[in-house]
Amino acid sequence: MRMTKFHSLFQPGRIGGLRLENRLVMSAMGNFLADEQGNVTDRLLDYYRARARGGVALITTQIAAVSRESAAPFNLAIYDDGFLPGLRKLVETIHEHGAKVSIQLVHYGLLASIVPKSMRQGVPIMVPSAMPWMVGDEPYREVDESDIERYVEDFSEAARRASEAGADAVELHACHGCLVSTFLSPVTNRRNDAYGGTVEKRARFAVRIVQRMRDKVGSGFPVSVRMNGTDDVEGGLTVDEAVLQARILEAAGADAVSVSGGIECWSPLNIPCYLFPKGPMVSLAEAVKKAVRIPVIVAGKIDAELAEQIIGSGRADFVALGRPLLADPELPNKLRQGRVDHVRRCIYCNNCERQLGSPASCTVNPFLYREARSALVAAPSPKKVMVVGGGPAGMQAAALLAQRGHRVSLHERDTDLGGQWKIACAMPGKEGYAAFVDYLRRCLGEHGVRVFLGSEVTREVVLAENPDALVLATGAVPQGLGVPVASGGRVVQANDVILGRVDVGKKVAVIGGRFLGMELAAWLAEQGREVTLVSRGRLGGRKGPEEHFTYMALVRRLIALRIPMYLDTSVREITGAGVVLDFGGETFHLLADTVVLAIGAVPDSGLADAVEGLAPEVYRIGDCVEPRHAAAATLEAARVALKI
Repeated sequence: MRMTKFHSLFQPGRIGGLRLENRLVMSAMGNFLADEQGNVTDRLLDYYRARARGGVALITTQIAAVSRESAAPFNLAIYDDGFLPGLRKLVETIHEHGAKVSIQLVHYGLLASIVPKSMRQGVPIMVPSAMPWMVGDEPYREVDESDIERYVEDFSEAARRASEAGADAVELHACHGCLVSTFLSPVTNRRNDAYGGTVEKRARFAVRIVQRMRDKVGSGFPVSVRMNGTDDVEGGLTVDEAVLQARILEAAGADAVSVSGGIECWSPLNIPCYLFPKGPMVSLAEAVKKAVRIPVIVAGKIDAELAEQIIGSGRADFVALGRPLLADPELPNKLRQGRVDHVRRCIYCNNCERQLGSPASCTVNPFLYREARSALVAAPSPKKVMVVGGGPAGMQAAALLAQRGHRVSLHERDTDLGGQWKIACAMPGKEGYAAFVDYLRRCLGEHGVRVFLGSEVTREVVLAENPDALVLATGAVPQGLGVPVASGGRVVQANDVILGRVDVGKKVAVIGGRFLGMELAAWLAEQGREVTLVSRGRLGGRKGPEEHFTYMALVRRLIALRIPMYLDTSVREITGAGVVLDFGGETFHLLADTVVLAIGAVPDSGLADAVEGLAPEVYRIGDCVEPRHAAAATLEAARVALKI
């Protein structure tokens, strides 16, 4: 075995009486792999089996609802003994591969407001206090004392069931805007009874739950609490209050606290995306650790190197990894074995949050939630396969095809691999995106893919190659605006700006209010340019509610930079001095040195149309089918690679 530089991460640790083989914990993450009633399924078992096999010490399951009213379809439930057989099977599956199990217990509370109404089954959203903004057709209801008594018993009974199922611990979900979290927070708890007001009173609900759990499971069964170190909203929980609450929870009998942050409805900190620095919650956890004697777990955009530094310096006792274990279930094993360069690193794009109601996909791991298919089967009849296009889709397809035993060549017309992905890598905050191309490049080399750079593929090239199968991943090209451009009008594409091919001058109008336009406007403003953002619709384009973490982070950035924005605004023409806009029924001229288009792309299908039928099997994948998120392209690539 190679020597590893991650010495601190692979020291044993303890939570209560539970011995853990290393300091890596898997965070609880929703995955919609349970059935509609909340039972364990084979896909859920496959998902957790892969992470347990990967070497993590403790797996915290996805949230399990402690009451029928807080249950959501396709999420685990634990509110009835009828769920025990499935939960036992889940625990046994994880134990078979050496990991310990903690079941996270939740009542959704305010978090239910981001769940589609069709999934809530008419159940009211329970909150500690009725607030002025709780209007409209959402069925909010203030928790009364009889509800509190019932919920305390619900949580304790759920802990009993977890213990009876063979779990090693439970974790109380008390962060991000769930019911317990909203009692802890001053921004959502305005009660004037025994459960509101001071820090101690706001913590009373959580304290009673922990104490009642302890009554049910005994002193030897670990109970941890996942809590906010900050709410990251005005008037919300501060780190100083979080420290006091951690002390209170320790005194109540908690064996560990796991520190996170943000209220899901209002803050992007809950799932920090590429716009955040690494480890935004580490300082919060460190403050808590200085105040308590029980172990402290920290989560939130932590890579392997930072994790080692955190444990080695004593800033926390354990590191909870979420998205990195979605990207690479084998991450702990690879670190322990010194194979750091083989890690498929998370890029924090947050595509995995696009999953309300059904499992999503991971940009860098097309087998996420499809673990049963990750054990590649050798091709029964190896073929000569030609892949055209060296972006993520083409590289992913080529690597998997070669891994299955096909003879694969990859042709890229540029002088380097990456395709349109290189544009993403050039944006501030997305420097880590290059790790995905590096990983795929390594896979191509390891599996013997012949790579031809600067290779302009034509009909003649395909005929000369004479492949058994042709995979086209030729990408997309930027879309035009389709309006008149006067003489002297300066219009450029966002891609050319990002890659430094053009100078945009001092005054810039960015056309396009989707994520690319938002990112570009902020980037240019940070360079000292006078930027105006124009969108024909709302900010975020067709953004779904599941993308709100990244969206909120971008909106905060635009507001902080004081960038003027015109929404629901159309472009009439581009002049020599700027752009003519229609806004609110009025037409006006916006002055700009350069108009930058960030309005999307269209498939680059010219080659695909020209070579159709030149091989027995021809497949199109990625943006040359339809421009989409890169995760859709890599998933499509994997499906084709498994089909040939």
